[in-house]
Amino acid sequence: MDHHRRMVSERGAALVELAMVVPLLMALMLGIFTGGDAFFQKISLVDATREGARYGASLKMPAGGVSAWRQAVQDRVVQLSGGQAAAADVCVDLVVPTGTNNSCGVQDPTGASTDPTALTPASVVKVSVVKTTQLEFVFFSSNATLSAKVAARYERDIL
Repeated sequence: MDHHRRMVSERGAALVELAMVVPLLMALMLGIFTGGDAFFQKISLVDATREGARYGASLKMPAGGVSAWRQAVQDRVVQLSGGQAAAADVCVDLVVPTGTNNSCGVQDPTGASTDPTALTPASVVKVSVVKTTQLEFVFFSSNATLSAKVAARYERDIL
């Protein structure tokens, strides 16, 4: 009879241990999956921002002027993000660098305020994307802000 009680007691202890470990493992797995998804989103945003700045740097100024140019670049970034960014997440600007211009949260590149070939500032394309994502861990969740910022020389200088 003692042998039977000991086996029942050991099974009960094993179930208690399992009941304590399973939620922790589930939280860990959920964190890994949501963290991986956030990392994927970050990579997508960085790639879309970089390609959008490259696109804007070579885009001829449309008949609608700078506002039409901004809209075209913003649309391109949203398209390239594969659904990871909305138009409201994207900031696009075309500026003459002063060394202190922080448009779209992007600082002027070092030396951009004087172009060595023209001895005047060359226009700079600034593109940034800021998006919030959520990390889940069963017992709690946390918001993370994903951002990507790029400055590129405008190759069709007009400003």
